[in-house]
Amino acid sequence: MTEDLVVAEGLVKRYPVRGRGLLPAVDGVGLRIERGTTLALVGESGCGKSTTGRLLLALERPDEGTVSVAGRKVHELGRRELRALRRTMQPVFQDPYDSLNGRMTVERIVAEPLRVHHADGDRAARVRELLETVTLTPDLAGRYPHELSGGQRQRVAIARAIALDPAFVVCDEPVSALDVSVQAQVVNLLRRLQDERGITYLFISHDLALVRHLARRVAVMYLGRIVEEGAAGELFADPRHPYTRLLLAAAPRPRVRERPAAVTAAGEPPSVLGGRTGCAFAPRCPLATDRCRAEDPVLRTLPGTDRKAACHYAEAAGAGAA
Repeated sequence: MTEDLVVAEGLVKRYPVRGRGLLPAVDGVGLRIERGTTLALVGESGCGKSTTGRLLLALERPDEGTVSVAGRKVHELGRRELRALRRTMQPVFQDPYDSLNGRMTVERIVAEPLRVHHADGDRAARVRELLETVTLTPDLAGRYPHELSGGQRQRVAIARAIALDPAFVVCDEPVSALDVSVQAQVVNLLRRLQDERGITYLFISHDLALVRHLARRVAVMYLGRIVEEGAAGELFADPRHPYTRLLLAAAPRPRVRERPAAVTAAGEPPSVLGGRTGCAFAPRCPLATDRCRAEDPVLRTLPGTDRKAACHYAEAAGAGAA
């Protein structure tokens, strides 16, 4: 039996835009992440991925909807209960140079969660252990972030994130600021930590090549909504939403014969200020019909599968791919 460690239902987060109303950065998102697995959240910049991650970590409060971690609704907890729960969920941010305090040594940075949560034991020894876990030598403990390479800084950020043995880690574009030669090393480190510690990841990324080798399931986000979700292998082999096909067609792939039929989209994503009529992707979708422009498709489970898609013609897309 599998267990969902993280469950989000109906998440909505709106931000005021001066003189233009409210921007729905996250608009009715629901996600489930099985314990010890990785769910990748992919989509264009500005689609709401990072905001979703912050909502799951209770760094922001949703306007609507709920988030449960290990069966506890995080936004209904009191300050003391939420503080205790934070030990079990941690972030790894995109740019380690910005996310690490430049005035603190590596030792102080990694030990900070131990200090804040009053962890017992020898903190210096624990820091040495954590540095070795992320393949850094203990002699780096006395250095400052500016004295490290980008890959070393991100390893320090990962060491800090796992200091309290969390069950859930949100990785928000954790390798996009690194050189290509270092990205694979950091991803392999994250996979090893998951194997050894059973960590559950939300992996936010726009790099589909990384996602296909790291995640068990993939959720595709467009303008604040999930438009497709499914097992990684099935979604890459047989995308059901035109936007997913667009993302895959634009990504480099090692074997051309696996590339889905090309879908080209014109223009930029439309504004969602003031609400929307019909499918949000319709203005850019070459397959859109009058129904698409008039009727907003709901995210639904496709018959006979565990795939979900928010497209009126998702079944036809699957038949065409076959």
